[in-house]
Amino acid sequence: MSDSGTKKTASDQADTDVRHEDLYEVILYNDDFNAMEFVVGCVMKVFGHSMELAAKIMIEAHKKGRAIAEVESHTDARRHKEQLQSFGLTVSMEKV
Repeated sequence: MSDSGTKKTASDQADTDVRHEDLYEVILYNDDFNAMEFVVGCVMKVFGHSMELAAKIMIEAHKKGRAIAEVESHTDARRHKEQLQSFGLTVSMEKV
């Protein structure tokens, strides 16, 4: 009789042992001093989002007070938060 089950290889085991980096939300807040078009441009520049997605994020922040601009690794989230802050936007990051 042959074994119909599959055997785990060393590479299969390595795949299960990989520790995934924690994810963080980059949160954009509404403010009363930056023009909507400026905010959309900043979000597009920093994240590479389309104009449509950047506008959706900006509108959500405008209406609800905050919006999740991106979910990503800690390193990327910190870098993007700092980039948006350098444009004068109000931003934070929170662990998912």
